[in-house]
Order: sequence, then C-alpha cells, then structure tokens
Amino acid sequence: MVVRTRTALALGAALVLLTGCSDGGGGDAKSSASPTGPEAAPAPSRTTFSSYADFPGKDFVTTEPGMDLGVRVKPVDTAWTPELAGKPADGGKHFFAVYVAVTGELPDRGVEKAKLDYLRLKYKSTEKPCEFGESGFCFREAFPSSSLVDLDDAQESGGWRTHSWQTGLLGRDIERGETKMGVVGFSLPDTEKAASFELCGPTKEAQVDTDKFACVPVKTPTRT
Repeated sequence: MVVRTRTALALGAALVLLTGCSDGGGGDAKSSASPTGPEAAPAPSRTTFSSYADFPGKDFVTTEPGMDLGVRVKPVDTAWTPELAGKPADGGKHFFAVYVAVTGELPDRGVEKAKLDYLRLKYKSTEKPCEFGESGFCFREAFPSSSLVDLDDAQESGGWRTHSWQTGLLGRDIERGETKMGVVGFSLPDTEKAASFELCGPTKEAQVDTDKFACVPVKTPTRT
C-alpha cells in the first residue's frame, strides 16, 4: 500500500510539472489561467456614443423661427445644478439642466448656425403665478443655452456633465449626418415640486403657440 501511494504521488507531481511547462514554450501558467473572484472582473468602461442613433430615448424635430431647416433633438440626461455654462443660478433657484444630442432634420444635408436657445421646458408648476404658460402648463425659456460641440469633445474627460460648456449666441453649423451635443438650463425655484417635465421646441407649423410645440418627456433630476 505504501508503494502504491508513493507511485501515485510521483505521477501526480509529474503531471503538474508537464502542465506548467506546456504553455507555448515557457509561458507563465498563471497568466493563461482564467481568473475568478471580484478582482478578476474587468473595470467597466464609461459608456460613449458614436452617432445620434446610438442614444436611447425619444426625439423630436424642431425648427428655429426664421430657419428653413430644423434639427432633431434628443434629451439624453438631466441634472439639478446651481451653475451652468458659467452662469450661476439666482438665490433660491437652481438650473434644471437638460443635455441633448442634436443632428440635422434630414440625413442628406446639413444645418447652418443651429442653436438651442428657442427650446422650452414644459411642466405643471406647483408655484404661482406661472411666468410662462397656457392651458395650465408652464413653458420656461432656456437660459443659459450652450453652444453645440462635437460629440467626442462632449464625452471626453468625464462626460457631458463635467464638460466646460460655453454659452452659444451665433449658432454652430451641423454637417450632413453629423451629431453635436449641447445643454440647456431652465431656472426653477428650489421650492418647485413638479415631478413631470417635457422638453419642447417650435415647428414649421407652430413657431409661436407653445401649446402646439413638439415635445418629449425628460426625466426629473435628483436634487441633492
């Protein structure tokens, strides 16, 4: 029995040595093994987007008054912030920031001098009186509104929430098939308790009547 045991141990040791030396001629056995446990999981990479279609969610087509071509606007994120695009909110207020992806209305042509300052935030306010609104809704004007930037620029160095946004006055050209990003802010009182919001914009058919603007829902940002 002792001889058989010793023989079995010797064979096992030989197999271990052969396994360790058969990794493509001198490779490290540890490096070829499949690691397990929490430390084995790869670090998650930050989600990035390469085109307008990559962004999830609903969008709408809006046309700035006086322009022939419009843009497609898709809200991608919201935040509740005391400062936006270098502008501090007034005392007792914060900015409801809506980050948007933007592309041309038609895929086969660009848009000249596109901007975001005509967008509106629609909601039923718990504050009275409502500064803007009809039919029971408030339509808050966008201020500040940023200049549109290239998609890659908005996503680098931590993403669009930490991007150094600049206010946009003259607009930015969007080339055919190109995607830009921007942010619009809406000043709301800290005491506002509305929980349902939409981002809206004028259309070719409705450039003044806010109740007929194109709209899509946006998520209510977390207040900290």
